[in-house]
Amino acid sequence: MSLRRVCGWLVAGLLLAGVAMAQPLTLDAHAMRQLAYTAVKAGFATDALNFTDALLLRDPEDTTALTIRSQALRALGRTGEARAAARAAWDAASNDPGRFGAAMAMAQALSTDGRRTAAQWWLRRAGQHAPNDRAKAVARRDFGYVRSRNPWDIQITASAAPSSNVNNGSRQDSLTLSGLPFEFEIPAGSQALSGFETGLGLRGSYRFAPTVAGRQTSATFALLGQAVTLSDSARAAAPDLLGTDFSYAAVEAGLRHRRALDPKAQTVGKLSATAGHNWYGGEPLSDYLQLEAGLDRKLQSGGILSFGLAGDRVHRIDSPAQSSDRIEVSLGYDRDLASGDAVSVGVSAARAVSDSAEIGNEAVGLSLGWTRAQPVAGIGLSAGLGVETKLFAQSRYVDGGREDVKLTANLTLTFEQVDYMGFSPVLDLRATRNRSNAALYDTQDLGVTLGIRSSF
Repeated sequence: MSLRRVCGWLVAGLLLAGVAMAQPLTLDAHAMRQLAYTAVKAGFATDALNFTDALLLRDPEDTTALTIRSQALRALGRTGEARAAARAAWDAASNDPGRFGAAMAMAQALSTDGRRTAAQWWLRRAGQHAPNDRAKAVARRDFGYVRSRNPWDIQITASAAPSSNVNNGSRQDSLTLSGLPFEFEIPAGSQALSGFETGLGLRGSYRFAPTVAGRQTSATFALLGQAVTLSDSARAAAPDLLGTDFSYAAVEAGLRHRRALDPKAQTVGKLSATAGHNWYGGEPLSDYLQLEAGLDRKLQSGGILSFGLAGDRVHRIDSPAQSSDRIEVSLGYDRDLASGDAVSVGVSAARAVSDSAEIGNEAVGLSLGWTRAQPVAGIGLSAGLGVETKLFAQSRYVDGGREDVKLTANLTLTFEQVDYMGFSPVLDLRATRNRSNAALYDTQDLGVTLGIRSSF
């Protein structure tokens, strides 16, 4: 306890003790609130309750008194009553300072009860109504503390994006087949169709209590959905098609394990397994199983070197001949520069085996990433570039096998000054170009995605 608090409490105690020996002591509401606040902070929760009782007799909707009462009840272990008092304070609050205090009290009571996910929600509310930057920093600090102790991690994503190619169709309108001297028209539904995509996703994990230090196992799940609305020009070009023909949905469940391989956790091993099922156009598309193993090594230079090995099995329900087995090896390097900016580079090699000549391939890829440490005019910046080459030994569309070179570029802008309950809008600009010697797979897509992202 600080000297200031001790002195304040002693003075308050002497004043109250003097009531029995002198004339009655009268305190106005402001002084009584100060006394109640000092009492609860000094550990005299029962006395603080008595003071708030007097305040609430005067005004049952005294937001400050209700908030202090919630804190005192929590200190006494009466968390149910503490939540009720915090809720009453929230309902009675008419300004940001009152709502901030009530939300913080509710979060504290919920966290004490072990209801940390709900506590995080109320801490987001507290951050939204923080009366100043210092108060917002307190809400964010407490949010990080509660999240680190919450076994549940839930992430909700939403996006809206116009696209020049919602069906991953060809940018060509005709193709030739091996051995034939004339061209075939590519059906309108297999050509690039423009439209609008909206997506909604729910991802989560539950972290099991570790039985050994340095080891962590989590169960994971995901629900993903994307709806498509065709543009007027796309509907005119392909009148028999609807946006629902290109809708996508998936459900996943899995396990993830991390383990430190040395006392200082300089090297961390990772294992994961994910099983899923997806739908396309409202019909079952495939079942899949993904297995991943990896190592992350912190280097003396400050960077992190990553090695990964992944394999997946895809069983195509709509077309069993297109089922595939794929294995991929990857190597990555991430580092923070002296400026604080973060850069990354990754290389990968993969091989897919399938009864379908258009699925089995060998691929190599290179990716580059950059994230700026400081926002520019309140906007966070990150960008990425990627190139991937795929070789198909055989193809029904070209002699000598098919060759694809896919180029991707994206720029992400996070509007950090626009904040609602800890969420900020994110604008993602992307361009994809797949150059192929088979006209059907020669594609291009330009898109802008508007989404939301947690800022803490």
